[in-house]
Amino acid sequence: MIGCNLSQNYAKVTKLPPLKIGLIGGTDSSNGSGLRADLQTVETMNCHAIPAITAITLQNSPQNFRIFPVPPDGLNGQLRELLNVNLNAIKIGMLPDRSSVKVVCDFLDATSCRKVVLDPVHSTSSGHQLITKDGWDLLLEKLLPRVGLVTPNLEEAVHMLGQESLNETNPVKLLNQCTGLCSKAILLKGGHNATEWCTDILAEKNKPLLEFKRKFINGGGEVRGTGCRLATAIACSWAKGNRLEYATGQAGKYLHEYILQTVV
Repeated sequence: MIGCNLSQNYAKVTKLPPLKIGLIGGTDSSNGSGLRADLQTVETMNCHAIPAITAITLQNSPQNFRIFPVPPDGLNGQLRELLNVNLNAIKIGMLPDRSSVKVVCDFLDATSCRKVVLDPVHSTSSGHQLITKDGWDLLLEKLLPRVGLVTPNLEEAVHMLGQESLNETNPVKLLNQCTGLCSKAILLKGGHNATEWCTDILAEKNKPLLEFKRKFINGGGEVRGTGCRLATAIACSWAKGNRLEYATGQAGKYLHEYILQTVV
């Protein structure tokens, strides 16, 4: 079993008691991504997950794709419970609309946890939009400045810049254009557009750019939920007291191993 093997490997890294990771995101009825992927990753990384559901999505059939956002009071109630927990890190995924972004912003203002990773989910791999236009605009304006790390892929970075298609083919130039939107750090993921090497680039404020390369795995592009898993793994490693650059490298190794075992 994939989860058991990976969990055993990473459990040997530390004997510390499980750290608490807050997970904010949507469910995926096909079980390929979203909170299910987050929960599996947290367990694998030997941490303890505390989830808050933002939306329920139906993704089994492209013809019947639907989103059911959790009402603001429901999401706010879940996050108020999280305020009673001493969280070591927070990972934010799907936020379906403007009200959910607003509730999460208020939560971040109230929590003492500063290790916050945002995976700015915009659309599914099949092209279905997961957040409303006004929700996305508020995410860029209000949520980005409140988090410690943003982890867009190339397409999400393009949407962050207000563009419809990828005009800039140089990922470093694209990353530099996005850094003005983020107050702390941004990780530009390059796995979905890779052919030989998967290259992620980390930009931290007042630090040189760092590249993280992984050998491309044939069939890896078909594995769903990789962005969710990478961001969650970073949050877990960061929660353990590692520097962000080290946490990013460890998360990349975890993801490479997961994809390798999944496609075999």
